[in-house]
Amino acid sequence: MYFNVKLILLAVTSLTTVASAENIQYDAFASTVECSGARFSCFDGGALCCALPPGFGFSVQFNNFAVAEQGQGYTGSTCADFLFALFGPGTKCWNGGGVRATHANWFHTSGRRSIDPHSANSNCTTPSSFTYHDELSGAERTIKVPPNGADEVAEFYIKKDFAKLASYETY
Repeated sequence: MYFNVKLILLAVTSLTTVASAENIQYDAFASTVECSGARFSCFDGGALCCALPPGFGFSVQFNNFAVAEQGQGYTGSTCADFLFALFGPGTKCWNGGGVRATHANWFHTSGRRSIDPHSANSNCTTPSSFTYHDELSGAERTIKVPPNGADEVAEFYIKKDFAKLASYETY
């Protein structure tokens, strides 16, 4: 009996460790009505505040959530001013209808906030990729966004400077 209990605890611990090691991609769009079009993507293991560049975050999508996972959006300069929450399972899209999320994050628990707003700057990240329709080639392209380079990439996209965007490494 004791051996069976230890075996069950080991299996549950292993499953919990695997679930908490999962990375999820979440995307910030310029569209105010749907999660489609050009997007910046954050990809992390949760509890990081991803700063979204100007012009993006009017729609936010969290991809492939498990049951106990939650995504949140915020306004302001950190993940402190709560705007919305989405709950798993599945892929979930929030549309702001003109309201913009400046930051987003996700986490495994059912709690409302995973980041202490007073230390939010120490838990920040930026998007790792940008996907857009390249008008020069006519194809969809995903590029790597350098650390803290999302604002510059967004500016090139808004100005339709596809030659500058083409100079970035493919993701």
